[in-house]
Amino acid sequence: MRLSLLALTGMLAAGVASAQNGFSGPGLYEIMNQKSTRMMALDTRDRSSVIQIVSRSQEEQRWIVEPGPNGTFFIRSAIHGRALQITNNARSTPVVCSRFDGSPAQQWRIEPGKDGNPLIVSAVGGRVLDIPNGSNQEGLRIQIYDRDGDSNQRFVFHRIDERREKDRERRDRWDRDERDRR
Repeated sequence: MRLSLLALTGMLAAGVASAQNGFSGPGLYEIMNQKSTRMMALDTRDRSSVIQIVSRSQEEQRWIVEPGPNGTFFIRSAIHGRALQITNNARSTPVVCSRFDGSPAQQWRIEPGKDGNPLIVSAVGGRVLDIPNGSNQEGLRIQIYDRDGDSNQRFVFHRIDERREKDRERRDRWDRDERDRR
């Protein structure tokens, strides 16, 4: 089996990152901020803002992590495949989901934080994903900020087992059909 250089780079990066809490390389994840205990999610109202919400195990809080160049990753919404992106490198700038183009603004490094929970670091300028003031406010937009490594900048990755998820969805459909028949 022949591997592309991109795939090999991604696998090597995944190996380095796999020691981090919950992150085990490319895959489907729910990403929770350590301080707020809220999930990173796509705002379904405008389909581009990135916010934090209470865990609902819904598609808007699922992210596809794919290998990018030079040990980086792309973090893409499971809803529409758009990529997490910075719009400029100024502190307190909210991140968005934009059409995937593979640009440096869409490339992220996943690096260990103080306690092993990862920091999500922009390849442009090195600022990190950050929950403003560590707030647990529902619907608060996620931003980039200078790296200090505090818990409002550290995240926990929950890998979604796609087979288990499909089985759950199948059971839910079956349950709904059973209720409808009654």
